[in-house]
Amino acid sequence: MYRAFFSPSKYEVKPTDKAVIARGENYRLPFEGGELAVTTWGESGPNVLLMHGWGGARAQMTGFVEPLLSAGYRVIAYDQPAHGESDGRMTNILEIAPTLDLVMKREGKFEVVIAHSFGTLAASYALVERNFPPPSRLVYLGAFNRLLDSLPRFQVQAKLPDELIHGLREMIYETFGRGTLDAIVNEEMVKRIHIPALMFHDRSDNVTPVEDSRAIANAWSGVQYVETNGLGHRGALQSADVHKQVVKFLKS
Repeated sequence: MYRAFFSPSKYEVKPTDKAVIARGENYRLPFEGGELAVTTWGESGPNVLLMHGWGGARAQMTGFVEPLLSAGYRVIAYDQPAHGESDGRMTNILEIAPTLDLVMKREGKFEVVIAHSFGTLAASYALVERNFPPPSRLVYLGAFNRLLDSLPRFQVQAKLPDELIHGLREMIYETFGRGTLDAIVNEEMVKRIHIPALMFHDRSDNVTPVEDSRAIANAWSGVQYVETNGLGHRGALQSADVHKQVVKFLKS
């Protein structure tokens, strides 16, 4: 159960995703657990990093590539450890966050970070707890609020009894230290992030509830928050209307 909890599911890459990745420059970047799969698009312009969520992959973020290139940006996306085409079977936020530094050292500073779901939590953690160089703009989609809210959500998904989840929580505390992961909460971290930000969350999201983003937006001074209808958890990543709003925000 512990292995299952820290092993992300595999994102099913669509043919349209593959085509966009094939048009980019692809390479492997060493990290502590093996190699990361990285793709870049564009030769010049401000760098934009696309951060996928738990169980996702850089492939699911490819809808942003053409709108960003057309707006004059250079785009970078990578598969986090144990995701997509990167190495590893198990991972966690404490392993994922340092990989942002590795990609930045190779590609240069990011002017924009666009993150989805769990990727928003990793981005906030890197900025607040690891002194990751802040971008000029942040865009969060379907943001995840409290890291250990993933436990009850895992329980519902796997249909597990309370006593097993209690045991899993104790194993996590033994591994990472009591309180370490409990303290990773987006609505608390964003209070220390003073960057213009735009957030989207869909009211029908059945993976990360809209209440997560509402709590984050309420705590985040100056954020622009937009709720959508009918896009679900991942639909915003492919929405032309969302892409237009993001580009407009980045250019403002």
